[in-house]
Amino acid sequence: NELQHALTRDRRPGAETPLTMQPLPKGRDERPLLTLTKPARESDDLVLAEETSHLLTELIEENRSRTVLASHGLRPRQRLLFVGPSGTGKSASAHAIAAELSFPVATVSLAALTSSYLGETARNVEAVVRFAERTSCVLLFDEFDAIGAERGSGVDHGELRRVVATVLQLLEQTHGDSVLIATSNHPALLDGAVWRRFDEVAAFALLAPAGLQRLIELKLQAVPHRISAQRWADQLAARTPAEAEAACLHALRRWALSGDPKLTDEHMAITVKRVEQRSTITDGPSQQ
Repeated sequence: NELQHALTRDRRPGAETPLTMQPLPKGRDERPLLTLTKPARESDDLVLAEETSHLLTELIEENRSRTVLASHGLRPRQRLLFVGPSGTGKSASAHAIAAELSFPVATVSLAALTSSYLGETARNVEAVVRFAERTSCVLLFDEFDAIGAERGSGVDHGELRRVVATVLQLLEQTHGDSVLIATSNHPALLDGAVWRRFDEVAAFALLAPAGLQRLIELKLQAVPHRISAQRWADQLAARTPAEAEAACLHALRRWALSGDPKLTDEHMAITVKRVEQRSTITDGPSQQ
């Protein structure tokens, strides 16, 4: 009867099979500690430095071949730390790894994870890691330095030491098929012992002009255009890949609304100017 009901029940148009049957871990206030989504990026969407791209390819291959490694008493590198400036592709790479492994992405909510109750944050960290042990996924800790900060820092206190100690212990004891990825824009803030618990550290940086040129060509390849990708790569050389991608997307919007047959340098000029103006606003306070 249950099988017949499952086959014949009305389904809402567009309804999808849930990504997991496991209940999501929740904090004391009943807020979910993480969100489970399908990967938003694929490997073909990314342009990374050659060394970083090669490392990610190795990590994906190892996790695809975990059975072969296990037959030799080995395990793939599953605890990964991505470090580098904001906008260089750390979170996007985590999503691309999930897509290659056919895993969902479990993004940890730092707002729900951290708690003012004594010992609660450490328990929340343990809850999300235990969830990843039961559900194959890419467990993504964005801005990991918020919970893995150096214990000897000026803001050190008992609760922070407990949280970091819990993180260190869990990193050593995690098992299962899930890949744990932590990202940090400020690696200098991380506790020294945290680094040793990761199987691999990948550094993300600004792209060289040749890489930015490939990125611009990739983002504009689906539309008719007549632009010099090299020219705009040189002009955006000081900007992050995320800013270059944003410039391309804005140029595509301007072109779509203009009704012009092809996207031209004029469309790019408007959007690149806007990116530079925005950077002046966001970079200004940090330079004062």
